[in-house]
Amino acid sequence: MDFKTESGILQYLQSHDKTRSIVTVKKLSGGNANYVYRGTIGEPCIDIFGGRSTVVIKHAADHSASSRQMALYVDRMAFERAILGIVADASDNKNNNNKEDEKIETSNVKVPRVLYWDHENNIVIQEDAGMKSTHLKEFISSHTQPPSPRLAKEIGSSLGEFIARLHLYGFCHRSELYPNKMANTEALSLSRLILYDQFPKAVSKYMEDQPQFDQDVINLASKWGGDRLMNEPETLAHGDFWPGNFLIDTATGEGNEITIKHIYIVDWEMSRYAPAAMDLGQFIAEAFSLNKYRHPCEELMTSFLEAYCNIYGDRLTTTDLKTAVIHCGGHLMSWTPYTGWFKEDESHDAKTKEITLIGAEFIKRAWIEDWAWVRQETAFHVMVDYLKL
Repeated sequence: MDFKTESGILQYLQSHDKTRSIVTVKKLSGGNANYVYRGTIGEPCIDIFGGRSTVVIKHAADHSASSRQMALYVDRMAFERAILGIVADASDNKNNNNKEDEKIETSNVKVPRVLYWDHENNIVIQEDAGMKSTHLKEFISSHTQPPSPRLAKEIGSSLGEFIARLHLYGFCHRSELYPNKMANTEALSLSRLILYDQFPKAVSKYMEDQPQFDQDVINLASKWGGDRLMNEPETLAHGDFWPGNFLIDTATGEGNEITIKHIYIVDWEMSRYAPAAMDLGQFIAEAFSLNKYRHPCEELMTSFLEAYCNIYGDRLTTTDLKTAVIHCGGHLMSWTPYTGWFKEDESHDAKTKEITLIGAEFIKRAWIEDWAWVRQETAFHVMVDYLKL
């Protein structure tokens, strides 16, 4: 069966008793690594997928769904299934501890429940975030007006609380989860390859006229960050914590005020034990790009870091701040120019140079620990103030 097509995945579903109730499938856009479909249940009932009318079906092939020449490890879906179970069990109190501070999910930030798992074919069926849900990048980008400060703060603080709870849980339960369940060394190696190892290449064209020290710092930070990623299993991390993996569903109240119904955090196959600050760096880089290229939303960044520090702050160090800022800068250099933030036209090269040099400046200032600059110029002033630097 060809799991890369709608007809192929439907043939598979119809051939198994537990999935035969799914009568139609539609391929979903947005997935890069995996083949992702929405399935419709013919006759929903409580005994079939908990009465849900739709589900999401994901298949992990030995390559990227968006770029077949890019080889990927097929066991990534097993790690997604494992981490979703960990988060759900902690949040549902299935560990029988009944401690509120052990929960990972919040009142409005959830993870999809796993409904079916076929390890042999690397197929997982999950709860659907909803037909009307959209990822956060699209949600902010598609509106003609920027999100209100209240809405940006609500989203940022909700996400900050969730990822802090995940990191705290992973830190407290490391002996149970690492390395026997959540090492995911393939994800670590892939993350190093596609981010930290790309630093020198990303700046090679745009830093020829910069001081040699600045160029040397990029190479040093590339190795330092990559080594930290591979060798410091601090806590349980999402590993791909960016707005494209936050499915948001909203409601409209009085005066057309938008409120959050829920946010589902998806695409967990890169989850692993790693430095917590790298999740922060990736989120802030993407939120920085939303703020710069789409709509002003500074509150998204600051409220995220404030909520995070309120929960995980006691474990933060200067090294974590350094890591987060370097990771953020590296993401701006290595990913922002090539992921649709600005058009492929005559201005693309100039904009690429601009954001690359901005990212390089982040890295340099963090490397030399110029916290006064970081406090003055970036959203990381929240962490600088928290650490009293």
